[in-house]
Amino acid sequence: MHKKRLIIIYIIAIVVLYVMIYILPDVLGTLKSSYAVQYGELSVKEDATGVIVRDENVYTSATSGRANYLIREDDLVRVGTKVIDITGEKHDSDEELIELGKKVKNVAVNTGDYTSQADGLVAYTCDGYEGKFKPDKVSSITEKKINNIKDGETLNLKRQIIGNKEPVFKVVDRSMWKIVCFLNNKSHIKYEKGDGIRVGIESAGEKDSVIMSIESVTTKDGKTKLILESDRYYKGLTRDRKVKLKLVDSVNRGLIIKNSSLTKDKKGVQGVMVKDKVGNFVFRPVKVIATDGENSVVANNIFYDKSGNAIDTIVTYDQILTRP
Repeated sequence: MHKKRLIIIYIIAIVVLYVMIYILPDVLGTLKSSYAVQYGELSVKEDATGVIVRDENVYTSATSGRANYLIREDDLVRVGTKVIDITGEKHDSDEELIELGKKVKNVAVNTGDYTSQADGLVAYTCDGYEGKFKPDKVSSITEKKINNIKDGETLNLKRQIIGNKEPVFKVVDRSMWKIVCFLNNKSHIKYEKGDGIRVGIESAGEKDSVIMSIESVTTKDGKTKLILESDRYYKGLTRDRKVKLKLVDSVNRGLIIKNSSLTKDKKGVQGVMVKDKVGNFVFRPVKVIATDGENSVVANNIFYDKSGNAIDTIVTYDQILTRP
């Protein structure tokens, strides 16, 4: 009986040792998951919907006839450049185009010689918003006005037969144009007047990007109104109105960590838990350079605090605790 009991104890001891050696570390590893920090880059960006604001004039015909187009779409013209030749017999006007002309009467230029009265880009499209979304009216543009813009309202003005009082072309000032958009106040981008920002613009199935300057930032009722300006050309400048935007503040390089890894010590210093040489996790301060809300890019090796002191921090391939 004694011998049998010893065998049972021996078997139990073997099982306990097996659990401690092979199973328990895996369980603890699951409870304390970690990862090797690596060098990389992090883009801080935000999606938005905005409206293109331009200084533009719509030219309406003072005669009727057959059109001969002399200038291509988006060509830059000078004052006095003839854009269209209208010749031939009289034709009836299109009612839809007449109504469109009435919508833009505050920026309409009636022309009989079909020459441009200003420097700018020639466009053969019109959406009826040319007089509403002007640079001198950005302060009155609301989120509701942007949301009320309907898709498919842009008309192609290029046609063979022109009727009297119909819109025929427009000239767009490219020296300064703007975008107005509204954002939630939970952005990871710090918008400041005068800063530059890369803006990805998506419209009509095409994508383009341009560097713009932040003209103003105002916050009210949980929303931030952002006004951007630029003098740079992009392909949809003369025809776009309501557009999808991707605001890219910066592309930062450094060590990439998960935001769930961030914690603070008793003094309130921000840092992460790093595995030391004997396998224990110890606190190491970090300096966050930028974040996208999920991940952060932090300084590598050392950083300097507000007093100018060099602080040792994490390095490439340090093992970081996922959730301290």
